[in-house]
Amino acid sequence: ITNDYYDARNGVDSTTTTSNHNNENEHYHPLAQGEVPFSVTKTFDSYLYAILLLSSAFVPGVLSRLMVLGGAITTYLYTVHLKPRTWVKNLSCAALVAMSPVTSGLAAWHVLCGGAFLKSLGAGVSTVGAGGITIIPFHLIFKSPLLFLVVALFAGIMSREILMDITDCEGDAQAGIDTVPVRYGKSVASRVALGCSLVSAMSACGASLIPWVTTFAVGGEYLRHLITVLPTISSLSTLLINSQARKVMLAVAGSGMLLWRTFSVWKTNGEDANLCERAIRESLISVLLVLA
Repeated sequence: ITNDYYDARNGVDSTTTTSNHNNENEHYHPLAQGEVPFSVTKTFDSYLYAILLLSSAFVPGVLSRLMVLGGAITTYLYTVHLKPRTWVKNLSCAALVAMSPVTSGLAAWHVLCGGAFLKSLGAGVSTVGAGGITIIPFHLIFKSPLLFLVVALFAGIMSREILMDITDCEGDAQAGIDTVPVRYGKSVASRVALGCSLVSAMSACGASLIPWVTTFAVGGEYLRHLITVLPTISSLSTLLINSQARKVMLAVAGSGMLLWRTFSVWKTNGEDANLCERAIRESLISVLLVLA
């Protein structure tokens, strides 16, 4: 809402009438078209920020609470200051989404796990203060499988942001927003989006394949078990019972969908707006599959 408010106020969003909404590539901008008053939007957005700040006080853990507040501040800085800067706008959006599982993971660890998480990573638990508050070294988060999810989300959202910039290239150029396609062209932007999709796919699938690879490396017991089980699989439901196989299937389906769409956009050098829009919409499904 904050982004739409500033885009409409600064003339970035199109003021195309609603009669053109049947166009597949047409965006709906009620603020820019005057259907929703700026005063109402600003008041509602202020309430949302107030609720966000108040609810952040109930987030477990100091570090996770600070990350929530930092994310809230970044959403404002993005719209007002970061959006006109090439690359920075895309990196900030991707980082916000990618760090969300880290934030929720830290909060859950604070409530449920105590020092068990640190012990599982082979680190000693240190405490400070009379209350014995556990300190978690932040870098240890990235020794866990969570790293794969963070990288997959970051690269996937980065790809989606670049695709969105491609569809908004003309409007951004008129508004003086120096995005990647505005500065380097749609062809370069489509290649960047494809590269990010590839990184996202490798990371998403890597998280599911690591248990197989490591087990095979220490004796191949899981691989031999898989070879024994595969001939007995007679249906998809039987296959989905196996948690590792299910994870691989969801990761391949989600990341493969995004990779295929960005590949299609790349083949047209980013000139097919309908393909870009389709890739943007389906990327949401891709993220859900990867999270699953």
